[in-house]
Amino acid sequence: MSSSVSQYRGLTAQYTDNEEEDYPPQFTTLTHEIEKSKWSHIDDLDEFFARVYHYHQNHGMPSLILIEFLNLFQIMFLTLFSVFMLECVDYNILFQSQQVISDKKNNSFVEKRSIHDVIYPLDKCINNIDFKIWFSITIVFIFWVFRLIKAIYNIARYAEIRSFYISALNIHTNDLPNITWNEVLEKLLQMQKKHHLCIHKQELTELDIYNRILRFKNYLVAMVNQGILPPKIDIPIFGQLILLTTGFKYNFEFLFFWGPFAPFQNCYQLRPEYKVYSKRAELTAELSKSILILGILNLILSPVIFVWQLLQFLYNYTELIKRDPSVLGSRRWSNYGRLYFRHFNELDHELDARLSRAYRPAMNYLSSFVSKFLAVFAKFFVLTCGTIFAVLVLLTIYDEDVINIEHLLTIISVTGAIAGIARSLIPDENFVFFSDQMMFQVLAHVHYMPDSWKEHANSYVVRDEFVKLFQYKFVYLLEELLSPIITPFILIFWLRPRSASLVDFLRNFTVDVVGVGDVCSFAQMDTKRHGNPKWLSKTNPKKTHQARNGKTELSLIHFVHTNPKWRLPAESLAFIDQLKDQAIKETSITEQSIAKSNNEPKTAESITEPNMEQSLNKSIYHLQSLVYNPAPNLTSNLIKSSLNSQPQYDFHIQQSGQMPRGAVSRIEGPLFTNKQQTLLSM
Repeated sequence: MSSSVSQYRGLTAQYTDNEEEDYPPQFTTLTHEIEKSKWSHIDDLDEFFARVYHYHQNHGMPSLILIEFLNLFQIMFLTLFSVFMLECVDYNILFQSQQVISDKKNNSFVEKRSIHDVIYPLDKCINNIDFKIWFSITIVFIFWVFRLIKAIYNIARYAEIRSFYISALNIHTNDLPNITWNEVLEKLLQMQKKHHLCIHKQELTELDIYNRILRFKNYLVAMVNQGILPPKIDIPIFGQLILLTTGFKYNFEFLFFWGPFAPFQNCYQLRPEYKVYSKRAELTAELSKSILILGILNLILSPVIFVWQLLQFLYNYTELIKRDPSVLGSRRWSNYGRLYFRHFNELDHELDARLSRAYRPAMNYLSSFVSKFLAVFAKFFVLTCGTIFAVLVLLTIYDEDVINIEHLLTIISVTGAIAGIARSLIPDENFVFFSDQMMFQVLAHVHYMPDSWKEHANSYVVRDEFVKLFQYKFVYLLEELLSPIITPFILIFWLRPRSASLVDFLRNFTVDVVGVGDVCSFAQMDTKRHGNPKWLSKTNPKKTHQARNGKTELSLIHFVHTNPKWRLPAESLAFIDQLKDQAIKETSITEQSIAKSNNEPKTAESITEPNMEQSLNKSIYHLQSLVYNPAPNLTSNLIKSSLNSQPQYDFHIQQSGQMPRGAVSRIEGPLFTNKQQTLLSM
């Protein structure tokens, strides 16, 4: 274990706020006499490992090439088709689809317009394009050329990754769908010993590779955990809105991680002045200026970006909404929710699998909040709009010429959409509502919730906070549609005043790891530095350095769970051993309490707290069975946990009449209760 600990460079240097602090001391790197090969000393291991991961997730080159070129085709198609619809269609003739013509004998007949009658000739179409359209086309063309160059570069780099998979890892494209990421990761660790991908360390660990792939993502997760992100704006009537749109996220990452004026001078190293407290004021002013410039640039380009977003929305969702209007009433995990629930060092496919399992329990939880007032209105609109929709559809089936009546198709579409949305608001009459139990089913997968939610899952306050993490699809679409307009103002008026906090965060929570570079200190999952004593961690007394909601402890447990062969540092191993001993001890107490309760009559006092604690202790037993079993049993446990969609509760606890609050079979993260001063699952 001592070898593992020695790989990390002086963590304490970055945590001091002393104005007299000088630049952090320089450290020497490990050097080895190695035999050079094609894969020795990769210049940019961050990009290399990230491409290895994405190559595996996309099952090889064919899909990656297809994605790149279809994205290029989509940009070109949307641009040309939009110009065609704006300038090349004669709408006066299009909306008069029939014309009455009389011959020489005054006999009248109806002539049907053809598609050639409503399209201008090519020369007239080009002449119709004004300066604004040409300007927009020019911007899109420049962007398209940039994307073309990037696509060619990506394909060339992925060709190298393909060669690496075949020659070094001995994995062919046809085998990728049947190989897990853990198997690829194990081969990567073996390749370090053979080819020395990284020359700064003799051996790489699973955590080193995860830190490189998720270097910047871990910073975002930590910022959300510490309350620096996301933007929260109080608006009258609507209350507090969380505006973490994709556009803002892109601008934030560009500003801090990979832009020309970013604090990171390259993909793996923070600029040295950001580690010095005496440079705080200077760096704050510099960062504030960069945010202002980026905000003004976004404001200038907002009309073009907004039009592009609008076109994408119309082309992507119009047909879907017409076919299935209830899609607007479905829900998705918000951008904020995905960062809030994400563990440190959790890859995309791991997060997606966890949140996918939580989707149905989350929908059931929100369905437990029934508004009779809203349900009555929804039934009314289903009846009225559904009746109009049904009658018009039947008339159209009886005589297809009915569809030619002006605006009839619009009425059919609108009434069908209203009826579909209203029907999604009517609760299931056969559904049994049990808010606390449903919230614990959600918690079994998402693993995190604020302390204020405990024992208040049935309140609308908790429900409204949860909705910010699990939002309606139409809310997400509206946010993304308006993102080009609101993002410049968020950058200038919300993010810019917080420049000092961002500079402090980078200084206080960045550490230099040998063979990896500068990473977020939370990503090391150091329970001594970032743990919480409520979670059994022997932690630093500085509360400002503690992760909230047990993020450090739960991330460590999750990482050990997904990488059982990882060699833990001494502090982490001590925490895991302590948790294991506590789980075994509480399991023994639980079994004794249940055996005793079978022989003694239950009183009102005995069925309140003791049985509640028994249920919570049962959850810690499931945690122990998932994390600490040997590797062969671990796989079977994971398979069992993925097959069981409903949590299993202890029979004796249910007999007591108490609300089932734990014993969830797939829980991976414990929560703290003040009652017992220990780790207990809810």
